[in-house]
Amino acid sequence: MQASHSILLVEDDADDRYIMHLAFTELTYTDHIKVFNTGEEILRYLHNLPDSSLYPALIVLDYNMPGMNGGEVLMRLKMDDALRDISIAMYSTGMSTMESKLKALGASYCFEKGHQIGDVYALAEKLKAIVEGEEVIEKK
Repeated sequence: MQASHSILLVEDDADDRYIMHLAFTELTYTDHIKVFNTGEEILRYLHNLPDSSLYPALIVLDYNMPGMNGGEVLMRLKMDDALRDISIAMYSTGMSTMESKLKALGASYCFEKGHQIGDVYALAEKLKAIVEGEEVIEKK
């Protein structure tokens, strides 16, 4: 049987993926994360899971991606009866201008993408806290 991951992260930028990996390593949480480069990859992965018990607790989507952006992935997830109940966290630079729209589309959380490594570590801590059922403040 496949291992279940608590968080699925979609990030197209290799540097951002690496820094996020470092942050989750620092939190000793890397075994709970699976990372994808594109929205198409995560949708294919989710549709190929043999059982809904393997669905993640949280999907984290970068908004600004080439091809299918995070908003489009969010809409596809929320239109799919099997996937619509998975919590979605969106993150991007300039999130404040998009937050209300993304929440209206079904995002559970919206976070500003940090520019400093400490910001990325703080985001990783918040994402872990969400999965573990702790209260999280969305603003940076």
